[in-house]
Amino acid sequence: MSTQERTIWDRTPSRVRKLLIWGLWFITWLGLVGGLFDRLYYEYVVIFSALHAVLFLLMNGLKVKPFPVQVRIAYFIWVAVGTYVPQLTVLMYITLVGLATNLFLGYCPLARMMTLMPWNRNEKFSLNLVGRVFLSPPMPGRFEPPAPSH
Repeated sequence: MSTQERTIWDRTPSRVRKLLIWGLWFITWLGLVGGLFDRLYYEYVVIFSALHAVLFLLMNGLKVKPFPVQVRIAYFIWVAVGTYVPQLTVLMYITLVGLATNLFLGYCPLARMMTLMPWNRNEKFSLNLVGRVFLSPPMPGRFEPPAPSH
């Protein structure tokens, strides 16, 4: 890839990317905690998540294909539905726990769900694949399901 083709994200040092990612998710998680006491915080989470997704879109050259962009768009949709559809507030509690596991244990349930999308996997969908995706331990960087054992 030539220097001109590299996105802002590609040119950002790895350490800075990690700090940015963790910091943005931590701020989001604090908003989710606040939402337990006052639902207004959930609206702030939606706004912040939209800005987070736009930032990653911009940093990745307005491309939706990069996995981090997909995760942030999916997250934004999830929290918007959980915030604005009263019967689905439970999504916000799921998000609170899921984001905590991502921040503090390195296990991101949403990223794992996104690896099951047809455009993100290179093997046929199966219960075995689902088990490998959700039951494998946390790993640094982008999650990749372990290879099937034969």
